[in-house]
Amino acid sequence: MTTRFKTALISLAVMSLTACSSHQMNQLGLRSSSVNTYPNNMDTVELCEVANGYRATNQTAVSVDSEVWRRQLSNEQCESIVRELYMSRFIRSLSNTTVTPANESNTPHPTPLPAEPVKPK
Repeated sequence: MTTRFKTALISLAVMSLTACSSHQMNQLGLRSSSVNTYPNNMDTVELCEVANGYRATNQTAVSVDSEVWRRQLSNEQCESIVRELYMSRFIRSLSNTTVTPANESNTPHPTPLPAEPVKPK
């Protein structure tokens, strides 16, 4: 095998794994281990995988559900997080964009200045 072929093969393998979601990785057996941390220390993806039953944990269902409630996640949101592709999650983290509803205005508000200048003592 030539070096160019090996490089292309490795690149193809990496690209195929990054084009998967955590749900697909779980189906391949690559994310099937149990999550053994407290729910407040879990990543959102891990928490959603545990809450939706895709991964096992040694924590109680009450503690997992209370953390899901604290983070204000619904079952539908968790399902979309679990099924989101790793590549799209990575690209969104690079761009640092947050999805905001169109009805919220993001206009800056001026900061009021003091009425009288502060006199040094």
